Amino acid sequence: MILSLDTSFITDGWAGHLSYLLLVLSMLMRSMLWLRLMVVASALAGIAFDYFWLGNPVGVFWQSLLVAVNLAELAILWRNDRRAVFSVEEDAYRTQLLAGLTPGQARRFLDRGRWEELPEGKILTTEGQTPEFLSYLSSGEVAIHIDGRLVRVVEGGHFIGEMSLVGEDGAVATTILQTPCRVWRIERDKVLRLRETNHATLAVLEAAFARDMRSKLIFENARS
Repeated sequence: MILSLDTSFITDGWAGHLSYLLLVLSMLMRSMLWLRLMVVASALAGIAFDYFWLGNPVGVFWQSLLVAVNLAELAILWRNDRRAVFSVEEDAYRTQLLAGLTPGQARRFLDRGRWEELPEGKILTTEGQTPEFLSYLSSGEVAIHIDGRLVRVVEGGHFIGEMSLVGEDGAVATTILQTPCRVWRIERDKVLRLRETNHATLAVLEAAFARDMRSKLIFENARS
């Protein structure tokens, strides 16, 4: 038995195909803004298909409701983005490592943690032990020790403790503040909770971890 694809399957129902294609593509969006815009576009194509091709009022109703809900969510995103305000150091953090989040999402994430002035000699992570916090170093210097040996000094603009979140193991190094530092810190449990409560923010954060680790490796390779 030979299966063939009737061209009418494609040409006669192109709006239906477009609707599902846009819906699938929306699931690939890392940005919540683009995800919702793609869902709205998918629903609009679905409305056209249900109304003009199928004459299906039930489909038109539910697709219209989907458009309304997502437009309302887009309005909330727009409002939160308009209200979001950042300090200079927060804006640098957001631009460098949280660029995938909307201003409103970034503001909510930053509010989960806190900024601290930490003294020289403070230990952020201990090799082999699970860190209590994920830290972002805004300014200052941190000494990285592995097996008791100083391997490098990290300056501002990097995460500290992200490796244990990626692998869920203990810290790969002991990190000690070499100077007084300005640090943003968030409890590890709050970050892990994003897996259940906010997949979009977690995806952006994991991508930021990867970029930050890559930049550290590039720095090390350039030195060696």
